[in-house]
Amino acid sequence: MTLLAYKVRLLLAIAGYLAIYVLGTNVAWALRTPRSGRFGQVVEFVRLWGRRLWLGDAVRLAYYLVAPYLILYSGWASPLDLGLADLDWISGLGLGVAIGLGSVSLLLLLWWQYVRLVKDQPMMPQAKWLEQPLGWAFVLREAMFLEAWSALCRSPMLLLAGPYFGVYLGLAAVFAAALLNARTRHALGVPGLREQVVLTASLAVVTAIVYVFTRNLWVCIAVHFLLRVIVLRLVCRRAMREPVMGEQLGV
Repeated sequence: MTLLAYKVRLLLAIAGYLAIYVLGTNVAWALRTPRSGRFGQVVEFVRLWGRRLWLGDAVRLAYYLVAPYLILYSGWASPLDLGLADLDWISGLGLGVAIGLGSVSLLLLLWWQYVRLVKDQPMMPQAKWLEQPLGWAFVLREAMFLEAWSALCRSPMLLLAGPYFGVYLGLAAVFAAALLNARTRHALGVPGLREQVVLTASLAVVTAIVYVFTRNLWVCIAVHFLLRVIVLRLVCRRAMREPVMGEQLGV
């Protein structure tokens, strides 16, 4: 197979992969409201048992991790393009730490100002994860899912546009797919969910920059995980302080 044919095949595979995401998320959103008739009963049955059997988590695991693995296993993508091979750990860790420290300073400044200025807003649902035992595991899961998704989506872009512009073309593809998701567009208008979307988008930009310099998917996952935990801790602590301050003022 020629290099051009390999690039085209990978690009078509990723286009189909993103099309499945857009179609699946929009169908799931369209079926969220109860419906009458036999079809509605089937949908409610699937929704009920889907929650009990963690069907949603299984589908997300299959899409974000199993599907990329199968694409790699079949030889449609290269581990090198996904940041899984030929890794320079010394340089990668150093650059990851440097970019991460700079990013966390900026994110803390922005989110501290946000939680200080914005009052009576619902807390981000993800912040409640950290109130649970081993809640950090949920954050790690999201970091792995989203970074694996981004890595796979940018793999053909790296071949077509080079190691620099390809990263940002892949990021644009991820953003486009996310905005075509009806749930994401709805979340942008809901306090609490809106902030969650903005946080995820900002972390995607940060880890894209990390990947430009490190070419290491594991470093991107680590930076994503640590930055999300830090911001969620800030939001969670601020939300816990507000009732106490209100009680002290007699509210």
